[in-house]
Amino acid sequence: MANDRPLAAHEILDALENVSDNEEDYRERLICILPPPVDPDCLTDEDSGEEDNVTLNNLPRNILLQPAEVMIQGQIMVSDTEEEPSDSTGRTKRRRTYAWRKRDLAKNPVNWPDVQGACQDKRPIEWFENFLDEDVISLLVSESNKYAVKKNLPGDITTEDMKCFIGILLVSGYSWLPRRRMYWENSPDTKNELISSAMTRDRFDFIFRHLHVNDNLDLQDKYTKEFSPLEEHYSVDEAMIPYYGRHGCKQHIKGKPIRYGFKAWVGATRLGYVLWMEPYQGATTMCNPIYKELGLGASVVLTFCDVLISRGFDLPYHVVFDNFFTGTPLLEEITKKGLRCTGTVRENRTSSCPLITSKLLKKKERGAVDYRTTHDNTFIIAKWHDNNIFSIASNAVGINPKQSAKRFSQSEKRNIVIEEPHMVSIYNKYMGGVDRSDENISHYRIGIRGKKWYMPLLTHMIDLAEHNAWQLYKINHGKLDHLGFRRRVAIALIESNRINAKRGPSRPSHHEHADSRKDQMNHLVIPQSKQTRCRQCHKKCLTRCKKCDVGVCVKCFETYHS
Repeated sequence: MANDRPLAAHEILDALENVSDNEEDYRERLICILPPPVDPDCLTDEDSGEEDNVTLNNLPRNILLQPAEVMIQGQIMVSDTEEEPSDSTGRTKRRRTYAWRKRDLAKNPVNWPDVQGACQDKRPIEWFENFLDEDVISLLVSESNKYAVKKNLPGDITTEDMKCFIGILLVSGYSWLPRRRMYWENSPDTKNELISSAMTRDRFDFIFRHLHVNDNLDLQDKYTKEFSPLEEHYSVDEAMIPYYGRHGCKQHIKGKPIRYGFKAWVGATRLGYVLWMEPYQGATTMCNPIYKELGLGASVVLTFCDVLISRGFDLPYHVVFDNFFTGTPLLEEITKKGLRCTGTVRENRTSSCPLITSKLLKKKERGAVDYRTTHDNTFIIAKWHDNNIFSIASNAVGINPKQSAKRFSQSEKRNIVIEEPHMVSIYNKYMGGVDRSDENISHYRIGIRGKKWYMPLLTHMIDLAEHNAWQLYKINHGKLDHLGFRRRVAIALIESNRINAKRGPSRPSHHEHADSRKDQMNHLVIPQSKQTRCRQCHKKCLTRCKKCDVGVCVKCFETYHS
């Protein structure tokens, strides 16, 4: 039944009705009909039969003429055309069927070469400048000045101003205050001497209001090609950047530590070094368009695989991902690229792999596994009984050698040891890289917030640059922990780029001695050798309060303390 086009719904119905009566075939047939295009000449979309007795024969003409598919025992049968992706013309892609065998995946072991360079002894600020180098800083300065000029304000932000500004942002990640102006407030419980002496409050506010970048800025692109660690295993997952305002790209993901914010696709190493990131923009997400027919999840993984391949080392990288991305078409595409992959998979994406049902597998002992491999030994799909039943697929590793895994038995109220397939061990070991980077960043995330929607993205890039710099520092046998490293970078940026202009007199805090000055205990007038301003009348005085340690003239002493 060779055709140069997919079969329409009415043609499939005719073919099924013309099956010889001598053929005893009781298999269930499911027909899937593509939705019809909008027809302006059609006045109704109602079926042509009775409402309580709707059959295939009652469907309207525009539906019966649409391309359709018939599924028989999990196999999809359409016209005998070559495999082509679906497009706007209505042509459909024939899904590939597999011959499955009950055997383990047989792959030759991969010897990962030692391609890392010698360790480098650099200071924390030097690692950080691998990301935010002079080119990036100059771009931030240039675009921010242009944005200020558009508002008829002087565009006089300098490179030193921008570096000092970034240093202050980094400090706010581990020395957090609920309002950014409190860092400059003349109050002993909030004032930060390092920040207030390096840049005035108004200057910081000016840079913060006019911080701007062009749309093509990618703070990690340069680092990805030049400085990233070369490892065998990488994970792909989603990450959340917290944001609580209103924007079309804002997402809500239930159960995540950060439920509201911007979602991004991230590729990272096992320890959390972020190699690649792409913000999620819905259908317009900037992944490679040649993978569009494979779906969003597959296109994300394949785009990251292209980033790995573009590094030019021609190495068999191993990419790990969860069941949002995994499907048999993705496994085939990664195999064609010469890369390896492992990921959990949903049962409706296993291409009718004849695995034991979850209901029957759950009756077996904990640790039981069922698996099938394709006839050409391309990949394996397995189902394993752990705390729950889940499926996993791989084109690189199989069931053996099995590992021992400790689990808590709820029925026996004790820890037990079960057998864990090798592919599950690989998945558990390398899947958490993106989550680890999110955790590290969340500990010292920049605490100063702005009203513009893109400020969380910019501050996240600074946090991410600092985090990746720390990862490189640790790889090169650095001794500082994350907090110590961040403090060194922040202090270096502020002290090396501080504004040395002399600050004028500033007003005391409104909350200075607000309660203690009125307790009427041990307040005494004492002389002082240097004139100061009276806290009450603001005139020059030569006396002060011994307890409050502020200048107060004699005639205002009683008023100030009452």
